Amino acid sequence: MRSHRIAAIELDETRLAADLAASGDFVYNDSYADFVSTGMLRSTMLWNQTGSLRETSLGDYDGSAVPTPHGDAMPYVRELVGGLFRTEYLKYARFMRLAPGSVYVPHRDFLELKADMLRIHLPLQTDDSVFASEESTVFRMRRGELWFLDASRTHSVGSFSDHDRVHVICDFSAESLSDVLAFGTPEEPAIPVGNVADRPPLDERGRSALLGLAGVLDARNYQEIQTLLIKQHFLSDISGDDVFTLLKEIAAASGSSELLTRATAHEEYCMVRR
Repeated sequence: MRSHRIAAIELDETRLAADLAASGDFVYNDSYADFVSTGMLRSTMLWNQTGSLRETSLGDYDGSAVPTPHGDAMPYVRELVGGLFRTEYLKYARFMRLAPGSVYVPHRDFLELKADMLRIHLPLQTDDSVFASEESTVFRMRRGELWFLDASRTHSVGSFSDHDRVHVICDFSAESLSDVLAFGTPEEPAIPVGNVADRPPLDERGRSALLGLAGVLDARNYQEIQTLLIKQHFLSDISGDDVFTLLKEIAAASGSSELLTRATAHEEYCMVRR
C-alpha cells in the first residue's frame, strides 16, 4: 500500500496550543538522529511498551502501548489518538520536532523489526515549505491532515521552512489500515494532486554539475555534499534512491576509495539492514 492522505480533521486550536506549550518542558532524545543529514530532530515517546521515557527506540513486543509521562501531559493529543484509532493495535506514538532547514537521509524503516508496522502521521505544526517524499514522489503533509506513510519504502523529509515541523507519529501492528482506524478508510487512497510538489526534471547540465562535485569532494565536505544531493531530490525530479546513486558516482569519480566505501555502507544501513 502506497503512502496517502487518509483524512483531514479539524483541530481545536486552543487545546492544541496548550499541548504544544507543554511540550516545551519535554525531555527529548536523539534516537534516529543518524538519519538527519543536516539540522536537528528531537523526539520523545508519548506511548510505548513500558510507559518509560527511557525506552526510545522501536522494537517487537506483544501487547498494546501505554502512555508515557509526556503522553499524559498532552490531554488533547491523547484524546485525538484515542478517538481516531483503535489503540489496542498501537505500539508506539512519538512526538517529533524537526528544526528549520533539516533534511533526512533517504531511508527505509522497520528493517530491524521482525515485521513491518503501519505508520500514521498527524502533522500539528508545519507549512508548505516542508516536504516529505516516497521514492520519486515529493508531497506536503499539511497541518490537520492524517497520513498513512509506507515507511518500508524509500522516504525522506526536507524542511525549507523557518519554523519547526511538529508531527505525532503512530506505529501500529495490524493486518490492514481498516483495523487501525476508528472510522472508515478512504475510498480512493491517494496523494491529492494539490499536495504533490511540482519538480522539474534534472537535466544533463544539472546532472553534470552535481557529478562535477567529485573534483572537490573530501572527508571534510562529504556531509555537505550529501545534504546538497538530498535537497536536490526535493527540488528536481530525482528519487530518494537516486541520491545514493549520485553520491556513489561522485565518490568513485573523486578517486577516494574510503569515501566510496562510506557511501556504500551508509546506503546499506539506510536501505537494506541495520
